[in-house]
Amino acid sequence: MKKNQRGMCPAELGCPSYVNGKCFLARVLNAPPTKTCQYCDRNFRQCMFLQYSLIALGLIVFLLAISFLLDGKITESAAIAVFLPVIVYGFFFRRSIEKIIEADFSEKKAKLELEELTSRLEEKVNAQTRNLEEKNQDLIKLLIMRSQFIDLASHELRTSVSVIKNIIEMMESGDYDKMGREERSRQIHNAFEKSVRLGQIISDILISSELDAAGLKVDGKNAQEIRLEDIIERAVNDISFEAAQKKIVLDWEKPKEELPLLIGNEHYLYHAIFNLIDNAVKYTPPLGNAKEEKARRALAGRVKIRLEKQGDELVFSVQDNGIGIPKGEIGELFNKFSRASNARAMYSDGSGLGLFTAKEIIEGHGGRVKVESEMGKGSVFKIFLPSMK
Repeated sequence: MKKNQRGMCPAELGCPSYVNGKCFLARVLNAPPTKTCQYCDRNFRQCMFLQYSLIALGLIVFLLAISFLLDGKITESAAIAVFLPVIVYGFFFRRSIEKIIEADFSEKKAKLELEELTSRLEEKVNAQTRNLEEKNQDLIKLLIMRSQFIDLASHELRTSVSVIKNIIEMMESGDYDKMGREERSRQIHNAFEKSVRLGQIISDILISSELDAAGLKVDGKNAQEIRLEDIIERAVNDISFEAAQKKIVLDWEKPKEELPLLIGNEHYLYHAIFNLIDNAVKYTPPLGNAKEEKARRALAGRVKIRLEKQGDELVFSVQDNGIGIPKGEIGELFNKFSRASNARAMYSDGSGLGLFTAKEIIEGHGGRVKVESEMGKGSVFKIFLPSMK
């Protein structure tokens, strides 16, 4: 029996202070008539002591009536002969009733405890089942990601490595020296491009693995005050050579006034910004009339990069005049391993992790990413980040 803060048990069945509301006598007395009544929850008509009293009274009246009819009076010996068995019977009957009532209470108590235990066990089983189901779902997701990663590694990584390996083998065998100047230049540029993409794919995979393992939430341990235009400047410089090779103009419109700092992780922010600029360069063919997309990329295109302050946010935008994104695929663009269909057709290399990691990084900084696009006319990616006041 549970006890309250004063050490007294609550007024419930089995407690000395328990009053059976179903019993008329207990309600009138506002207390159990006997000690055994603390274990009883029957109504007054079902009371065993009442039944005993009625039986005993009936038996006494019956025996005294017989004695009176036989002798014409009730003698002392006859009264003793009647009351003595009734008293003895009542003593043993009372002891039996007490045991019956207490046994009935113990059975009810055990039943309640069993129901409570069953309920707790059921809750634990349900919780464990939910936990197993969640782990099973996580395992399925991990298996899908593993399969996607193997597909990525077997195609993208192997393709880039094979191109570089073939060129080195040609150099080693002497075939490279037999090529014309333009062909040698094309092969070297191809190897360079594949090595750049290989490094970027590996970087995307590593960043994605870090985010999957621990997520990203900027706090005092992994953040510092950052000037966002410095990160953008570094990213533009790092990609300018590739843009020049493809005759794509990088139009970096620097802020005319000093903008507020922000709290963030420079390593991750650089990765997100570089990926957005790189995607704009990669999928911006020129405005020529060549038939194949890859050939058209040799002509000039334009990528406009801006940073400005809007309210309490810093807004970084990358606008291109590239191939655009199919309208029905924009919603899936930031999913892991997802690439637009026209992007895959135009450029086979790519991890499908760049935009996913960019979105995770920006949201980890308390910001958001927005995209607007029109097929054949280009896209605008915008990053909104909270600035320091």
